[in-house]
Amino acid sequence: FSAIFLVWSQHPFRAAMLPVFSHGALRSAAAHQRSRWRRLLVHASATVASEPRGQHGGCSAASFQTLGGVCALAAAGGSLVLLQERHKHPHIKCADMQRVTVCKEVFFQEGDMREVKVGSGDAGKAILVHKYGGQFYATGVACSHYGAPLLKSSTSSRAAPRSAPSTSPDAVASYKVEVVDGEVQIEVPSELVAGNASKQVTQPAKRDLKDTRVFALVGSGPASLSAAETLRQEGFGGRIVMITKEPHLPYDRGALSKNLNKTAETLQLRPADFYKQYNIEVIHEAVVTKVDAKSNEMRYTTPAGTEEMMKYDKVMVASGGSPRKLFVPGATLKGIFTLRTPEDAAEITKFARKGRKMVVVGGSFIGMETASSLKSMGCDVSVIAMETVPFERVLGKKVGAAFARLLQKEGVKWYGSAQVRLFRGNDVVNGVELEDGEVLPADGVIIGAGVFPNTRFLEGVPLDKDGAVVVNPLLAAETIPSFFAAGDVCAFPSFRTGTRVRIEHWDVATQQGRVAARNMLGQFQPFTSTPFFWSGLFGKNLRFVGHAPDALDRVIIEGDASGMQFVSYYTQNDEIRAVATVNRDPVAVACAELMRRGKMPKVSELMLGIVNADVLMQRLREMSVNQA
Repeated sequence: FSAIFLVWSQHPFRAAMLPVFSHGALRSAAAHQRSRWRRLLVHASATVASEPRGQHGGCSAASFQTLGGVCALAAAGGSLVLLQERHKHPHIKCADMQRVTVCKEVFFQEGDMREVKVGSGDAGKAILVHKYGGQFYATGVACSHYGAPLLKSSTSSRAAPRSAPSTSPDAVASYKVEVVDGEVQIEVPSELVAGNASKQVTQPAKRDLKDTRVFALVGSGPASLSAAETLRQEGFGGRIVMITKEPHLPYDRGALSKNLNKTAETLQLRPADFYKQYNIEVIHEAVVTKVDAKSNEMRYTTPAGTEEMMKYDKVMVASGGSPRKLFVPGATLKGIFTLRTPEDAAEITKFARKGRKMVVVGGSFIGMETASSLKSMGCDVSVIAMETVPFERVLGKKVGAAFARLLQKEGVKWYGSAQVRLFRGNDVVNGVELEDGEVLPADGVIIGAGVFPNTRFLEGVPLDKDGAVVVNPLLAAETIPSFFAAGDVCAFPSFRTGTRVRIEHWDVATQQGRVAARNMLGQFQPFTSTPFFWSGLFGKNLRFVGHAPDALDRVIIEGDASGMQFVSYYTQNDEIRAVATVNRDPVAVACAELMRRGKMPKVSELMLGIVNADVLMQRLREMSVNQA
């Protein structure tokens, strides 16, 4: 916290924070932050941290504990939480533990990372052991999202391996390690030695019937789920009410465009029992019609059509976005879809049979991921976009050109600088006519033209020109301390530049939910995470860290763009504002950590050849060793 104050007067974030932090509040926040660091240490033996997950592309950055309790790091959307003291977290119990010897100390050189098996014969499970800064660490072998191997991750200071962020709400288990008489010994749950999966038992804060406060969460996406969990983890004993128009419990929406065959059940982030255990009330298929921020009242309609009113003490609106539609002739024909829910995906798959001609409108992430998924199902796929190349608005023309070549190689037709004039067909769509008169045959059409914030039901809060809620660094609406927003509906001041931004990424929404929850409890924690998002197209892994909407034409590319293995740096003046990688995941993770530390190199160093991706990773390793 003191480090923040050293640069406070020079930072563009300062102006946005001045209305929020009084001198007394700052002192209170600093004291709380020190206390929170002590409380959040990962348990010494085989536990999962209560501050789950960190950075994705399918992989999770875990929370890890060091042997001596000096500190550990928990990656949280690009921000690492320093855990300074070795304390047992009050919300976690361990399974029965067993000490096993896994190898000789001399078998490991500095920086070595290996999977080892605990148990003998066919029994036993693998764990990941590595030596870093002269100490040994042991964790689970796979990320908590899609099970990607952490053996391919990178390592950060005073921590075990770091990988990219994950949509999973869980972190990665860590285990106590000791070196005794030259042998590396690890305390692991007995279930692992027997070859069974280990399960930790969480102890959330109990619902306190004497606590009459009501905290309402509008929406059931990642922000609401992470907020609800965080409120209980931080000891909130009042009512938590999640109101959603969905019939499902929170699920991994981002996976739908990557795999259209997924169902809500397979994507579900937490089982139904979890919400009972945490005393989180979920009102399904309810449509919020009004939130009056000044009177702290909310109105919603139930599935039966009745209108209900709820008084709340604090509210966080994370209602997400609605897909944009095309208002052109024929837009209501059957066979034209948007993709937002599992039901949408199921309808699309009915049309997307092998050999069918499917047209995707939109050249950004939803559109491109859907095109990749449709192609994997054997469809004949065409993509229509206003941009000249894929991802032009988010990654720029240089990187977009590489993906245009990839589309051509995969047999996907790209129609750039094009707009839809109308859809043809009688009852069901059978063609798409472009503004230049060209007609594309179509058995089905998916519109992936972005979303707009669901905020029309809000009263008494400031909205920007796009309809997003204008919030301060604490994610609270200006002048209304009881109203918070997160995710797609949230326009917040960037910590790095002070400019107001709205970022439609899963990881940002998840981290904002956690930050908003703590600030609903009066903890004065600004949102400072570095944005990180990922995508997968035709087997190529794309990662993007940072935020650089105004630097898309000032890109330095390192590596083989035509071979789809490269790093691109987005620059402004002499600063690297963002980094995109394709099939170079560890570089993206390293850049996220360097950005967090403020240690990214200058653009001039890249131009002079002093620095490249390998040098960046080496610099991070050296920093970490020096601080270990």
